Amino acid sequence: MTASAAIKQAQVAYHDWESAHYDDKWSISFDDRCIDYALGRFRQAVPAAGVFDRVLEVGCGTGFFLLNLAQAGVVGEAHCTDISPGMVGACVANGRRLGLDVHGRVADVEALPYDDAGFDLVLGHAFVHHLPDPDTALAELRRVLRPGGRLVIAGEPTRTGDRIAAQA
Repeated sequence: MTASAAIKQAQVAYHDWESAHYDDKWSISFDDRCIDYALGRFRQAVPAAGVFDRVLEVGCGTGFFLLNLAQAGVVGEAHCTDISPGMVGACVANGRRLGLDVHGRVADVEALPYDDAGFDLVLGHAFVHHLPDPDTALAELRRVLRPGGRLVIAGEPTRTGDRIAAQA
């Protein structure tokens, strides 16, 4: 097994195990406080914009960024993906509880199961530090982004993640 495959396998195991309690552990919610936080992070990258018709969040976790932005009116059609089936399930379930229709798919960010240029906005929140090969992942994000679309990476908890996100 390659080092990259081992890292991905560990990410799946950990995040599947955490998925049922992740929101409680990290005080994640979908209330006005978190909507304001997510929108503030988003507006740092995109100061003025209307609704993005087709949006993908990669490394979605339980849906914090995507679902709060959807509630804020930024997201039209919502898609989420994560390498962890547990996290994709949690994101879709959280969306359902909020009355949002979210299309979830389990996928590796280095090989997304989407057509080229299929999204107006691609999001990532606090996920870069999990990537064994950030360059390959960022190239894949650009591939699924339509020409003129926006790529927004926010909330990185490490300087390395911030540096990589700034290059996106």
